[in-house]
Amino acid sequence: MENESYSKLEIPTEIRNNWQGLIEHISEISSIPASLIMRLQSDNIEVCAANKHQDNPYRVGYKEALSGNFLCKEVIHTQRPLIVENALKSRIWRDNRDAKLGLISYYGLPVNWPTGKPFGTICMLDIKEHSYTDSQLRLLSLFKTMVENSLTILYQQYVLEEKVALRTSELEQVNTRLAKALDKHAAATQVIHHQKYRHGLTGLPNIHELEKYFHEKILPYEKKAALIHLRVTNLTQIRDNVGLLCSQHITCYVADRLKTSCPPEVYLALLSDDDFALVYQQDDDDLAITLTAIIDSLFIELNDTIPFQGNHISLTRCMGISIYPEHGKNFLDLMHNASVAASECQAHHRDYQFFDNTLRAELMDRFQLESQLTHALANDELSLHYQPLFDVENEKLIGAEALLRWHNPLLGVVGPDKFIPIAEELGMMIEVGYFVLRSAIKQLACWQKSHHDDFFVAVNLSPLQLEDLTLVDKIEELLKTYKVSAKSLEIEITENVFLGEQEDTLKVLKRINALGIRIALDDFGTGYSSLSYIHRFPFSTVKIDRSFISSLNSSSVNRHLVTAIISMATAFGLKVVVEGIEDKEQAKFVRDAGGHIYQGYHFGRPVSVTAFSRQYIQS
Repeated sequence: MENESYSKLEIPTEIRNNWQGLIEHISEISSIPASLIMRLQSDNIEVCAANKHQDNPYRVGYKEALSGNFLCKEVIHTQRPLIVENALKSRIWRDNRDAKLGLISYYGLPVNWPTGKPFGTICMLDIKEHSYTDSQLRLLSLFKTMVENSLTILYQQYVLEEKVALRTSELEQVNTRLAKALDKHAAATQVIHHQKYRHGLTGLPNIHELEKYFHEKILPYEKKAALIHLRVTNLTQIRDNVGLLCSQHITCYVADRLKTSCPPEVYLALLSDDDFALVYQQDDDDLAITLTAIIDSLFIELNDTIPFQGNHISLTRCMGISIYPEHGKNFLDLMHNASVAASECQAHHRDYQFFDNTLRAELMDRFQLESQLTHALANDELSLHYQPLFDVENEKLIGAEALLRWHNPLLGVVGPDKFIPIAEELGMMIEVGYFVLRSAIKQLACWQKSHHDDFFVAVNLSPLQLEDLTLVDKIEELLKTYKVSAKSLEIEITENVFLGEQEDTLKVLKRINALGIRIALDDFGTGYSSLSYIHRFPFSTVKIDRSFISSLNSSSVNRHLVTAIISMATAFGLKVVVEGIEDKEQAKFVRDAGGHIYQGYHFGRPVSVTAFSRQYIQS
């Protein structure tokens, strides 16, 4: 049996320091808080190398018994890679040792001596759910190879020392293997160096090399310089719809176009797959003129559609620009301010934007809104207010419109005009929309018991909800659950839902109509094609936008428009709801014009469920 005393060899300081560098590098490149090399002992496993990130609870020398639920133990036992994206969602791993320390995601590989005997593991862990990318998987595999190369060197040195006296004939072979291991280690080190400073696909410098360039070529001099952050704003959608290969192709395409179209004085770098940086320095006052010319030429270069496997891809892009030293005297400030300007462009669909100090405050406000909104549902911060609807003929209460409201402990009351567009951008509207439907239908059932069966509630649907294939089934299930008649529910949509595929929208609306649910076209009169929508889609109600009503007294055009809309809708057999009625003169005009339903502050403001019940239902 082979002497296995080598497995107890002390790891030399030089190799430990090398491993420590690898571990720190893994954490830096992959933005992972914890990366470790673990060594198997007789009855425990020991941290052999650990990065020094503040969120890494492990330190070198820490030992854990092999008993119990232990991720690294599983890797060593099976000799296979192990990926756990979120241990808290796993019945097997939710109680493992790492999760108890806050590290809930894990990717680990077995590390072995050259003889095949287990040495331990190399792994990366995160404090949040993490789907490890192919790049991260390859990176950890490369580092595993480097660690095993070190073990090969250590093992060969051990064998050499054991056998040198008696097996001089084998010395040359051992030295050859040792040299190959050293060469392999040197080659891997060179690959790591290239990965650290260059993008693998495009060959462009990355942000580390860009920062180095700034410190060496820009900051020591007093010349003005511009840092341009070019962002391909639809690359994520392209990746989701067409695939990773297409998004990589586009990254390389944009890189090639920038290389060929930019003046030689422009320094190019790649910050991420969809973010490029351009640096241009000029020592006179014509920097802005030169920049405008460069930017215009870049937009022309990136304006063509890109062919890929039968598809023709169009890019959307924007640029944020910061100027040295006006907008920052160090690299990080300039980079941050250019990114702020790019984000402002993206939010407002502009081509380019120079940094301005007001942008930072606006972006921080938006960031605060986004961060608080993501937890609003879970924290019970969303609620519905209801505005009463009255029959024009007898001014009796016949229904209410459900209106979403958000009260946050930090931000206070946030208007729907501010948070609903953000919720749509964050992909929250389907979840939020079902909260509104469920709450409104449940409340409707309660009010009908104490009021009358004809009382109805109107609920707004977003365009994203109409794209959900399960929407109609879920509405039908809610109506059955709360024993509410379909005719007591009205769905309100705006013309925005028709910006996508109209045939798909028509199918969904026909299914909703088939259940007996009423469908209202909101903000009627503000869109250029409202008449065609009324003709094609199964609407039962139109809602005249408040903008027409607010100026009835001063605008004869609006008076004629409102009268014409009511007359036309009535001819089509549609009910007309008139929004924004604020005084009795407006109400009288609507009644005389033949309107059917009043809505506005003159008849009642949106109020909470409790206030609505007290004011309108129980009276």
